[in-house]
Amino acid sequence: MKSKTIYTNFAMLTAAIVWGSTFIVIKKSLIGMHAVTLVCYRFALASLFMGVILIFLRKKPWKNLKEGLILGLLLFISYVTQSLALYYMMVVDAGFISGLFVIFVPIFSFACGREKLRWNFIVATILAAIGLWSVTGGIESFKWGDSLMLVSALFFALHILYADFVVKKCDIWVLNFQQFLVVALASFFGILLFELPWTISSWNIAWGILYLSLFANVLGYAVQLGAQKTISPTMCALILSLEPVFAAIFAWTIGGEEIIMADIVGGVMIIAAIICAQIYRRDKASQIMI
Repeated sequence: MKSKTIYTNFAMLTAAIVWGSTFIVIKKSLIGMHAVTLVCYRFALASLFMGVILIFLRKKPWKNLKEGLILGLLLFISYVTQSLALYYMMVVDAGFISGLFVIFVPIFSFACGREKLRWNFIVATILAAIGLWSVTGGIESFKWGDSLMLVSALFFALHILYADFVVKKCDIWVLNFQQFLVVALASFFGILLFELPWTISSWNIAWGILYLSLFANVLGYAVQLGAQKTISPTMCALILSLEPVFAAIFAWTIGGEEIIMADIVGGVMIIAAIICAQIYRRDKASQIMI
């Protein structure tokens, strides 16, 4: 059992590395295509892969469609705002701000009366505020991309909270297929509505989309689902708190972004806030369905 737990922890760490790498992949892909188009192709492929899995598992893809629709719309806003934000900002800053969703979850949960206000929530909020201030440079330096990424983190948190409500009565594999499909369709109509370009300018971008679909979406979620059977959601969330760290590492190495001390200080504060927010939290399956 201990060896299985170690293996699961390693698998979750691998998922955190993969998700951390997606920021630089999205950033580079946006050079040759629109953010909404990227989201559309990414989730269309992911829903296709997930649909094949449902066929293999012999599950009904349209069961509890209302829940999947709402989850998909929340996820759509999260990923579109995230992708648009990366067009305007550095990957390092994007990774750290995106990680704030872990802190927003207990705050929103408390606001809804579903969780008690604990000392660690207050400390985490203060640490996150200081970290955000350092990463963005304060209110006067708060840019359009920072705002979009903050909105993305907020909707990721809302997605988790709603998932906590529906995951108890719905099949998680079906929900993943439905939410992926909804994101793809919403992006599709967004492209038509705003007459956005469909083109993929290079094979590198095409391979990037495949990587995001297969590894970040399908395999990443599969790892999470498997991890839930062995380790607690709190442990999963703590491991996933390393995602912004890996995003920064990829940005400073592959992305060639400048190492700025304010980013490092702010990032450390945000990571500390994320870890602090998970202390004494109730173990919920939906905490890691993100």
